[in-house]
Amino acid sequence: MKTFKLLTPLMHSIYIAENDLRQSFKSVRHVVWSLLFPIFMMFTFSFRYGVLGPDISFMSFLIPGIVGMTAMFGSTNETMSIVWDKSMGVFDRILAAPVSSTSIIVGKTMAGAVMGVISALVLLVIGSSLFGVSFGNVGFVLLIIVLASFSFTGIGTIISGLASEPREAMMLSNLLRFPMMFLGGVFFPVEAMPMPLPYVARALPLTYATEALRAVISGKMVVILLDALVLVVYTVGTVVVGSKTLMRIMTR
Repeated sequence: MKTFKLLTPLMHSIYIAENDLRQSFKSVRHVVWSLLFPIFMMFTFSFRYGVLGPDISFMSFLIPGIVGMTAMFGSTNETMSIVWDKSMGVFDRILAAPVSSTSIIVGKTMAGAVMGVISALVLLVIGSSLFGVSFGNVGFVLLIIVLASFSFTGIGTIISGLASEPREAMMLSNLLRFPMMFLGGVFFPVEAMPMPLPYVARALPLTYATEALRAVISGKMVVILLDALVLVVYTVGTVVVGSKTLMRIMTR
């Protein structure tokens, strides 16, 4: 009986996450357009310095950054559904059913993380297939992508909880994501940035995601473990803050 009581909230969370993901994948154009941006950036920066073909040595640096960036966009885009649900009174209708606010929060977090993982894996396959970049240890790659996706989901949840309407949420999201994209070491090494930008970069989860994915390619275990630890801290911190933000919205 106790097991059933514990499983019920989890099943509610899975259903909420499944419903959100189903709604997202219903719009094929939305999914395709969300992936076209990182693909476009990947091809644009692969032909750097005006050379006739891709700089293959640079691709081992670029592809991990693109994968981390895609996880960020996929996760945060999915959490924007929270703002729509809030503005349309969906939370009130769900809470009228025997579903706890905790189940809603867990379900929304799961949906954002899953979308981030799926988006990142698609770009990982495309980049590896077209440019021959081998990551070697798939397990570490999945670990970093999952941790990064949960971190970005937490950030997206915080933004969605603070925004009063969808347009404000998108503005706040882009205000954070685009600077992070260029300061997170996706296209340029953090060490090559002028001071004090390296310190800013070290405060961003995307920096550790891209650094860890590159460390998987080079086999630097110490870097992988340290970056994974930082991402765990980010995941716990952002998910906790995001959950409290949503809880405040749903209980007021």
